[in-house]
Amino acid sequence: MSDTTNASVEMPALSIDVVADFVCVWCHVGTARLQAALAALAEQRPDVQVVLRHRPFLLDADMPDAGHAYHEHLVRKFGSMAAVKGLQAQVSAAAEGSGAHFNFAAISRRPSTVKAHRLILRLQNAGAEAGRVDALVAAIFRAYFEQGQDIGRSEVLAALAADAGLGAPDLAAWLDGAELADDVQRQHHAISARGVNGVPCFILNDSVGLSGAQPAEVLLRAMRDALPAG
Repeated sequence: MSDTTNASVEMPALSIDVVADFVCVWCHVGTARLQAALAALAEQRPDVQVVLRHRPFLLDADMPDAGHAYHEHLVRKFGSMAAVKGLQAQVSAAAEGSGAHFNFAAISRRPSTVKAHRLILRLQNAGAEAGRVDALVAAIFRAYFEQGQDIGRSEVLAALAADAGLGAPDLAAWLDGAELADDVQRQHHAISARGVNGVPCFILNDSVGLSGAQPAEVLLRAMRDALPAG
């Protein structure tokens, strides 16, 4: 009888960098569609190991910590309330069926998102369970766009983290500090230097980039194309 060695079979891997900002309407839609695409990929290719990381992008890099009044900020940005209403109607229509929802009337502040990005970086750097981090990212989007919570406030973010099973006794106080703020800025500028000037952006295997709130089927096709045949 000949000896045989059972060589371990390496699972094909797919890395996805999700570049987004928590006050971006299309990021809320795009990340919801990404989750649908990932669920479909898991059904079709259960052998694939997906490594997903959230990367910070700052739509309002100069936003003060206190934020701005929401509607006044949008009118300054888009020129008129009519333009704002038109964009909101467009986004709401595009979001149908994605799992993302909007309650624009509930939003009163356009916050700085540096704290939210710092929170996600802290968790990822500490090796927090990826599924819980993904759930927290989705919860931050929902808190802002669907419930009108001020996600620039430390206590709001700490409560969302606790609900996702990622709380810590020091978290609210830590968020009041500045640790990892420089890292958020560095990653934002590094991603911008790669040519990413709009979000959401999905970078597959550090090479293939898809910009915008792509339909789930487009994201799924890109994921399959990035994998070896199997």
